[in-house]
Amino acid sequence: MFQQIGLQTFHLPAFAILVLLSAGCGRDAEPNSSGPTIGNVDAPARRTPLISNINHLRVRETPGPDGKIIATLSEGDTLFDLGEVSAFTTEVSLRGIRFNEPWIKVRTQDSLSGWVFGGGVNFQMKDEVELTRRLMKMRLQTFFGDSLAQDILDYRGGFQRASSSSSLAAMYREGRKLRDTLVQVFDKRITLLQGPDQIPNLGWMKEAIPGLTPQRVAEGTAFYLFFDYTQWLEKSRKTSGAEDNQFFDACLTAYGLDSVEYFLPDWCIAVSEETVYSELGKGVHRNMLERMTKALAASALFEPEYLEFKTRLLDDISGLTLSYWNDQAAILAELDAIILADFGILTSTEKASLKARRKQFEQPAANGIKLNFRNGLEQ
Repeated sequence: MFQQIGLQTFHLPAFAILVLLSAGCGRDAEPNSSGPTIGNVDAPARRTPLISNINHLRVRETPGPDGKIIATLSEGDTLFDLGEVSAFTTEVSLRGIRFNEPWIKVRTQDSLSGWVFGGGVNFQMKDEVELTRRLMKMRLQTFFGDSLAQDILDYRGGFQRASSSSSLAAMYREGRKLRDTLVQVFDKRITLLQGPDQIPNLGWMKEAIPGLTPQRVAEGTAFYLFFDYTQWLEKSRKTSGAEDNQFFDACLTAYGLDSVEYFLPDWCIAVSEETVYSELGKGVHRNMLERMTKALAASALFEPEYLEFKTRLLDDISGLTLSYWNDQAAILAELDAIILADFGILTSTEKASLKARRKQFEQPAANGIKLNFRNGLEQ
């Protein structure tokens, strides 16, 4: 549905503009405003690249859904802003997400100039300027509401300002709380449509919320926000103190596949949505315990997070409901290495439990332990 709303004209002296698309979708209703008022400004000295986030992105001769279509672009095409933005916004639903954004004058890679709808493009925020900040805030407000949008902007600012291990640790914990709140909004704001060409492109959200990345889950039927630990490690290398470097290195050990958190760490393997195996015997359990012991011997800054990891590791080793991917020899070898190392992060009770669990693996069948699913052989 198209609906136009008045908006103060944006002036972008030497700035660049961001988002765009032109209504590359069917029109459900006619706009209710009389006509656009355009903010004419000097061409920006540095043009901001904008990336089409849908197929059939329409470039129009004039801003607004009634403008003559002069080009149609594909998802991933690059555009450059020309320093003009409409003085009104238009409500458009794209791939199941509602946008309420202005129109942006752009130049295509073929040197064609025209107007696109802001919600149809993604943009980078690393070199953000006032315009991109204003447009990003508008998009966040439409999707999450005013209050959560401000929480995101506050978190974003805190992440950018973090200059020490302790301040980055605080932002990591703030990010976890914020994530748990934001994902509750997804089902209300995203209507998943059928067809590969209807999957929402949430790349803009990754730019807006540092350290987090949206991913499809539940066999593609929902979205969730996961931590991207590569971003956190890169940030930690710019802060004072070594504690954050050590912690995010450990996170990359736990989630080494592509540095994204996901629901399962690297000491597990899922063969389907319902079937998950422990990968005890792979070496990740020992590696994590070694890293965490070393880190905690130097500082307790990330102690809550390390202890949470430890609980999950021990639950995986002793879990009575789990089956094991690797064979008996590999599992016993890793357990022997863990017991021999006598890691300081483990309590005396936990060490005794590990020794008892190791004995059970000597006779897996007698103790109800199923293993060696890697080779299709249940021992």
